[in-house]
Amino acid sequence: MKNASQIDHFDNLSSQWWNEQGAFGVLHSMNPARISFIKDMAKQRFSLDRLKNLKVLDVGCGGGIVCEPLARLGSVVTGIDASFQAIKVAKSHALEQNLDINYLCDDFKNLKHTYDIVTCLEVVEHVDDLQTFLNDLAEKLNPGGVLILSTLNRTLFSYVVGILGAEYLTRKVPVGTHNWQKFVEPSELVGLMESQGLKTISLKGLNYSLYNREWFLGGSLRMNYLAGFFKSDGASFCQSKGGCSIGK
Repeated sequence: MKNASQIDHFDNLSSQWWNEQGAFGVLHSMNPARISFIKDMAKQRFSLDRLKNLKVLDVGCGGGIVCEPLARLGSVVTGIDASFQAIKVAKSHALEQNLDINYLCDDFKNLKHTYDIVTCLEVVEHVDDLQTFLNDLAEKLNPGGVLILSTLNRTLFSYVVGILGAEYLTRKVPVGTHNWQKFVEPSELVGLMESQGLKTISLKGLNYSLYNREWFLGGSLRMNYLAGFFKSDGASFCQSKGGCSIGK
């Protein structure tokens, strides 16, 4: 998953996971829009409004800020992260909220189970081998399952706003959180996923309204965006860099 320096970085920030004014405040403010997108993907594929009884895996779950609302919507949730401190915080907070969530500090590749929905939000821009990581995510999906990703586009705009603005000027995000070179263009992400047999369901921008002071779905993909992919019953996954054509 994340490299060692990234794990250390998030370990050091773990006490702030549930502080909406702290290091993860931007993620908290994004959450309503992100959960809305997940619900929409579930409704499209499973005809469910509340995700009831769906088995969901959240990879790179951090302190559990996505796992908890999914659990409240009726999902059977597993959250996994490489940061021991983040998982410790997630378990403690879920206990306080009387929520039954299976939290694990491990590499998700070690999991023996597959899931109806796999979410991986604001994580892929931190991994070293993107193609292998995405392939491993896809293999954790049940046939007919949905993979949901959110990340940052590699544009000049995202560099100015996401790195210079968010990390160095406003300090809304801790310095060193992101490496712009690892940001992923939507076409690149779609190409990698479809080469592994998944079908693209949806690409939506995740944008901030200064007027309403909230994040919303739609509009430009030039900064943050969400993507949903579907694993058909006959999809197969390719380990080679050449990919495959099944499921396109």
